[in-house]
Amino acid sequence: MIIRPETLTDYPAIADLHIKMFGNRASEALIVALHRQRRTFEPTLSLVAEDHDELVGHALFSPRTITLLGQQVRAVNLAPIAVFGGLQKRGIGGQLIEAGHAAARELGYKLCFLLGHPQYYARFGYQTFAFGVSALTVPVTESAAEIVAKTVNSYDIRSLMQLYLDTEGDRDFAIRPDQEALAWISPNPQIRATVFTRDGQVVGYARVHQTKPAAPRYFLARDAAAAQAMVNYIGGLANASELTLPLHPDSPVAAQLGTAQIQSWEPGMACSLAPNPFDEYYAAVQKGKRTIGQVLWPVEFDLE
Repeated sequence: MIIRPETLTDYPAIADLHIKMFGNRASEALIVALHRQRRTFEPTLSLVAEDHDELVGHALFSPRTITLLGQQVRAVNLAPIAVFGGLQKRGIGGQLIEAGHAAARELGYKLCFLLGHPQYYARFGYQTFAFGVSALTVPVTESAAEIVAKTVNSYDIRSLMQLYLDTEGDRDFAIRPDQEALAWISPNPQIRATVFTRDGQVVGYARVHQTKPAAPRYFLARDAAAAQAMVNYIGGLANASELTLPLHPDSPVAAQLGTAQIQSWEPGMACSLAPNPFDEYYAAVQKGKRTIGQVLWPVEFDLE
């Protein structure tokens, strides 16, 4: 068994593996392809398992910068990972994980996080309930606040990055978006990415799936007035009386709109690769001294 970084000629076999092992759907294969378009993509962290010249496993560790205790932490996200069915339970997945940890550590990444099976990933040092899922229900009103909705374009990226930093950038487990347009425009044609402006300035951003229009997947707002105007606009399109927003309880905007509820999530797991603030954060959360953080998944996962 050989564990090595992927090469260009592995792409078709990697895609075929994920399609076969995820119920003959293309999502995971396309997620891998989308990650390869990122400026921060590390080919040495896209690992394959090879047995007698046959590709039998793949694991992708994607570089991310996340916030923990107000600090920026270089991290990787493990997703997806797959091993051919007939070869599962032979330790191939474990070899891919351990090799990925070692390669990420060598490149200076300090944490790995994922959504996964608690019992399986605990073997490799992952802690459960590392992050959660938050929701805030906001009624749609007839407020006449002036706001303009438009599609995302490349000229908005700097303003969107600043909006993220000003409003959600200090939340635990917040994933810092990339500074390219592809980080803000969903690859899924069923998901609309919208920028909201007021007096010519960017004050909001949302991604909304057309089959779940009352529950935006991503929501940034400069202030409560902008947030309510966005809710009214999205709710009007969805013919909804209220929206459920993915806002964290510690968000100043959330506090002005109502009471956000966050639920810890057992499959939300993380593993330290080198000293970083995670252990301190995790201990504080477990003792009830700090609200658990929330992951808002980037556009690469809009295909799931």
